[in-house]
Amino acid sequence: MKTLFLITVLFIYAGVAFGFTDSTSVTDESFNTLIESETQDSSKVSKSETTSKDTVHFRIGNQNIEIITSDSDTKVRVDDSEGIRKDAQCSKKRKRKFDGHWDGFDFGANLLIDTDYSMYPEGTPEFLETRPEKSFEFNMNLAEYSFGFGQYVGLVTGLGLNFNDYKFKNKYSINKDENGVLQPYELPEGDFRKSKLSTLYLTAPLLFEFQIPDNRGDDKLFVAGGVIGGLKLGAHTKYKIGDEKSKDKGDHGVAPLRWGYTARIGFDDFGIFGTYYNTKLFEDGVGPSATPVTIGVILSF
Repeated sequence: MKTLFLITVLFIYAGVAFGFTDSTSVTDESFNTLIESETQDSSKVSKSETTSKDTVHFRIGNQNIEIITSDSDTKVRVDDSEGIRKDAQCSKKRKRKFDGHWDGFDFGANLLIDTDYSMYPEGTPEFLETRPEKSFEFNMNLAEYSFGFGQYVGLVTGLGLNFNDYKFKNKYSINKDENGVLQPYELPEGDFRKSKLSTLYLTAPLLFEFQIPDNRGDDKLFVAGGVIGGLKLGAHTKYKIGDEKSKDKGDHGVAPLRWGYTARIGFDDFGIFGTYYNTKLFEDGVGPSATPVTIGVILSF
């Protein structure tokens, strides 16, 4: 097939060489020495091969023709009897491989919605009220695997680390009572600085992504959506009153496994994302029913 391709290109460019006097200049390359026997009325073909390119020499009448092929392009050189050289080059465009937008960093704001305190006695304070402007999520998505159905459509998965901070609005922290149920813990009097619950998860998504390239086929709009799961690696509470700090790494009933829906949209390496967890923040019967939601920005590798 390669020989047929070279012969086809030869006759196309031979016609161009006989029909035009203008030429497109291409930088000369050195060639391997070839042993060639030629006559005025006959044509011979000789070929040298290296690890990176092939060269074919033809002589037709008073025209000397060289065709050089490599992995990236094909060059044709024509010299006539008067030493006039005509060069041409045609590039082989490589097929682009699908590459998703998971690996990188995400930064967003955390929310707890649809919080339900119905398992507690009437009058129990709403101790899970958070401050979204100070409740953050940070994701380190360090491994990505893309499976393309084409150049711009495919499935994306991988692994990442998910850090969450839920800053409480009121002067409460949480701890478990003797029945293993989370209860509000009112903080001591003083200069209230912060109270928060922090979680760490190992995450893995399964996303369907499609892309729309620009005119050059490079920078592209991408849209992805699917599900995301998480395995809890740790959780703790922390508060600060004045200069006094307290941190509790005990069991706070945070769900050990969780899953939800996630979507990502952007252009090139930048975008936005949103995640809605179908799994509640705490295990059933341990604490209030609360749904975690995150909205943020994406920086892909």
